[in-house]
Amino acid sequence: MLIAVFVLPCILAQEYKLGIDLQESFQAGDPITFKVNIFDSQNNIINGEVKVEIEDPETGTVIEKTVNSGEAASVVIDNPRAGYWSISAIYQDMPVTKEFFEIKANQEVKFDIVGDELIIRNVGNKRYSNTIDIVIGESYTQQDIELDIGEETSFRLVAPDGTYSVKVTDGKTTLSQAGVQLTGISGNVIGILDPNRGEPGPITSGPRGDQTIYGSLRNNTIVWVFILVVVGAAILLAVERGYRRRI
Repeated sequence: MLIAVFVLPCILAQEYKLGIDLQESFQAGDPITFKVNIFDSQNNIINGEVKVEIEDPETGTVIEKTVNSGEAASVVIDNPRAGYWSISAIYQDMPVTKEFFEIKANQEVKFDIVGDELIIRNVGNKRYSNTIDIVIGESYTQQDIELDIGEETSFRLVAPDGTYSVKVTDGKTTLSQAGVQLTGISGNVIGILDPNRGEPGPITSGPRGDQTIYGSLRNNTIVWVFILVVVGAAILLAVERGYRRRI
């Protein structure tokens, strides 16, 4: 009698481990570079495709990418929020491996001059709050700016009809532009107008000559004082002549 013996193959489940090589922090705008490794039970690195998820825990934004194990990879994040983010590696049915990294805060704006319009845009990764200096020709003014991430605002540059050199700076970012054609709204006023407030009148400051609004007001005051002095002298002279005739 023949006895058939069937030997069932023993299939052992392979155990894997995941590791993420990642630096602790990145500057805003820098690519997020990393490497995911798959290790077998003998701690040997093996090849495989790994799904990676980079997430902003505060906003819930998730960026997905598939990478090869053992190879350096990078992800560029547009306008990333400052703070801590997470990166997760997912391979087959293994538990998810997660690490955290920081994107450093960067307060930065971009200045542009289009025609007679000054455009200010927050290109940093946090709310922008700063005072900017604006020089038109030889006249100087300051303006407080508050902008959320990605937000922009604009101002109209005004001056007596002519071509001017304009400089805008917040101490970190500077724009200098020559040959800017400007048109005045009244008199010799030089400054900026906020279109969001209608036409409230120039916002100017800085005694750099009599071209500023303050110089104009000062000149007007001198003129009126001179007129009053002349009129007063004329009245006194007329009174004196009348008195002499009576005598």
